[in-house]
Amino acid sequence: MEPEDDPVTEKEIAALDKKIEALKPKLVKAKESYDDLADRMSALLDQRYPERKEEAIKNRLYEAYSKNGKSVDFIIDFIENAPDDDDYWA
Repeated sequence: MEPEDDPVTEKEIAALDKKIEALKPKLVKAKESYDDLADRMSALLDQRYPERKEEAIKNRLYEAYSKNGKSVDFIIDFIENAPDDDDYWA
C-alpha cells in the first residue's frame, strides 16, 4: 500500500485522534485480560510441569552469575555460608 501524497486535513487529524482515544481504553482492558490469562496459564503449567520452576531458578542464577563476574566458587560459598537470619535476606 502506497502512502498518500495528499496532506492530512485538520478534520481528518481530529477524526483519527478521536478514534485513537476511543481505542486506548479497549487496548488497556485487552492487555489486562491477556496478562491475567498469561499468569493463570503459567501457574497451571508450573503445576503440571514442576521442573519448570527449577529450570527458571537455574536460568536466573546463571544470568546473575554471567552478569556479575564473580567465580562460581565465590557465589556457592556466599550462599552456603550466608546466615540463616531472615533479616539478612530481606
